[in-house]
Amino acid sequence: MRLLLVEDNVDVAETLVGYLQRQGFVVDVAATLAIARHAMRDGSFDLILLDRMLPDGDGVSLMGFAEQIGRPQRFIVLTAMAGIDDRIAGLEGGATDYVVKPFEPRELLARIRTALRHPLDAPAQVRVFGPLRHDVDHGQFFIDDQPLVLRRGEALVLEALMARPGMLVQREALELRVYGYDKSVNTNSLESQISRLRGHLARLTDQVRIQSIRGLGYRLSDR
Repeated sequence: MRLLLVEDNVDVAETLVGYLQRQGFVVDVAATLAIARHAMRDGSFDLILLDRMLPDGDGVSLMGFAEQIGRPQRFIVLTAMAGIDDRIAGLEGGATDYVVKPFEPRELLARIRTALRHPLDAPAQVRVFGPLRHDVDHGQFFIDDQPLVLRRGEALVLEALMARPGMLVQREALELRVYGYDKSVNTNSLESQISRLRGHLARLTDQVRIQSIRGLGYRLSDR
């Protein structure tokens, strides 16, 4: 399960990420609304943990943004805003749950698991490029209906490329997608992911390849 934590307090974010990773979750962190919107456009999350008091505005606005871009989403608000009007604004805005800081991590974990049982009212998302198919909802890839088994980093690269088939995806965007918003990246790390992914594709098809655009990024090509 993949979560997005929208939180600008570094200590809170680090503590929560460490705890949730130990529980088996993959967690990305966004410290601002702008970064969170970028992540929501380009990524797929099972649930978003959302602070309200962010440097560039109220986190509640992300719920409307999810509707605007047609990406239904589960939200749990994590905030120090404890007033009844604050709670009502969060829940009526679309939050699945509203948790007031400080909170017990085990209780948050229980609330996350409960929220994940709530179905999202969204049609199945399937992206196709030649013989390559991406089942977005289940995070699975197929070539001519044969499963393409990838490591997490490779899958995130291909997911980003499939979101813009045939179009340039900038290197920086791919690094953010694979390594998150708060990690330094070795210059050779992305190339290693791309190289392994090219090998997987070449073994199953000659109709799809990953083209390097020198100094800019990569794109999926059918030539």
